[in-house]
Amino acid sequence: MVLGEAFHRRAAKLLSERLTTLEKHAALLFDPANIRYVTGLRFLPTDRPLAACVWADGSAALFVPQMEAEHLASGWVTDVRWYAEYPADEPPVRWMAREAGGPLVVDTAVSAQDWKHIAEEVEEVELLDPVAEQRVVKSPAEIALIERAAGYADMALERAFARLATGSTEQDVLAEIVSVVDGIMRQDLGDDYDLPGPAITGSVQSGTRTTMPNAPTSNRSLTRGDCVVVEFTANVAGYHAQAGCTFFVGDPLRDVVRWVESSMIAQNAALEAMTAGATAESVDLAARRALERLGLGTNIRHRTGHGIGLSPIEAPYLTRSQATALTPGMVLVDRPGVYIPGRIGARNARTVVIEADGPRVLNPRIDRWDKMESRLKEF
Repeated sequence: MVLGEAFHRRAAKLLSERLTTLEKHAALLFDPANIRYVTGLRFLPTDRPLAACVWADGSAALFVPQMEAEHLASGWVTDVRWYAEYPADEPPVRWMAREAGGPLVVDTAVSAQDWKHIAEEVEEVELLDPVAEQRVVKSPAEIALIERAAGYADMALERAFARLATGSTEQDVLAEIVSVVDGIMRQDLGDDYDLPGPAITGSVQSGTRTTMPNAPTSNRSLTRGDCVVVEFTANVAGYHAQAGCTFFVGDPLRDVVRWVESSMIAQNAALEAMTAGATAESVDLAARRALERLGLGTNIRHRTGHGIGLSPIEAPYLTRSQATALTPGMVLVDRPGVYIPGRIGARNARTVVIEADGPRVLNPRIDRWDKMESRLKEF
């Protein structure tokens, strides 16, 4: 169910209307997610700059390297303009800026060096991301893709739990699950499989390594009594969903159980706060206050969650000083954590859509982990 031409034309029309409101002539887009949202174009970013341009009159063009012009001219944007080579005597973004004209808006994915070149070519230019703002609220078709991705993320999580075993390394578990689930997705999805893949990515952390939220998956072997944090992000037709859980390899200590239960309480508090009209900050505060009541207010290392869609991490961000009001159609990852230095980290993740009558969890099978005993892998 790749989104059709009408969707992307509408996205470009909304952008052109916003440009008129901003009194801007054009928008120059460098973020691959923004380009895909407006044009439908799927491409592999390289060292050669590629951009989409949308003008306030509703027209659009692609600015691309000559070597890629033919295969990129396949969507609704038929105006494909190319530059000869890179590097060249003149940076291609200077040519792009002249083609776009000003007053100009440039999205925030532009590099500092390219921004400098653009600012030297166009007298009036502003760094702004109106397309990222459009992407915050998803259409029913986008939500359907995210919900489908959530099913695959859940599948990976279930298979990872079944694969946990003493003596296996974190990398053993992750590599096997990614390979198997990616193969299933490749067979299932057809045109919705997002080449070049893999369509599923993840992380496995065990033992004291769970206290480091973004530590890479390692060759550490799982041992009896370990706490294991497993997370997966699946991608269907460019749209992402996440699932994550904290598991036990063998019987855990009582304190460990309490800490993991605390992370679940914080996650549920965040979910309850995800009502239309609430602010992103208030959701974060709900999770933090839940942990503070449990005496764990100093054991928080990151925000409660974030938006998800064409990018695995995008606005809105569930953290302090974020006054963004939650709106039906927003899709969020509910992902607070508890971190006990030198002992364990506990984190769970689920993908949630905001609806008029309350939040709805998109993961079809994530509730199987609601009871602590379901998270215990016995031997």
